[in-house]
Amino acid sequence: SSGINAEWPLRPGPPQGLAHGQKVRFRCTKTSKTLRLTAANQVNGMGGIGKWATFQVHVLGPGTYAFLNEVGNWLAVKGSMCTGSNVYRDPDTFFLLHLNPHDRSLSLEAQSCPGWFVAVKRDGSTKLIFADRKPSTRFLPEIV
Repeated sequence: SSGINAEWPLRPGPPQGLAHGQKVRFRCTKTSKTLRLTAANQVNGMGGIGKWATFQVHVLGPGTYAFLNEVGNWLAVKGSMCTGSNVYRDPDTFFLLHLNPHDRSLSLEAQSCPGWFVAVKRDGSTKLIFADRKPSTRFLPEIV
């Protein structure tokens, strides 16, 4: 296959080492910092190793995951925004994981917005990117 478009629709690859109940941080390839969900339900790529950037893995079904930070907020995508939710089993908090084998990173596809991936820009802000797992959508999982 010559490119990502030739491979669409993508199928979730086997997640590397993410099991139910584990704690993980997602290292952003663009900022070298971690994905964090703040008290104001803002998601950015400027996190460290604290409670805002450490997520407990919840396996909801084959390839479907939710991520709860240590403050009790769920990573979510609502509309076209990366945000948070304090509602357990909110469908906006369900993600499909895709493995990027060449660098062992993961990409997070919002199940409520099929084909849209969480991305972190160089300035640390987040956006959604459609159908393309370019470097801004890649996160290196760090098991805590």
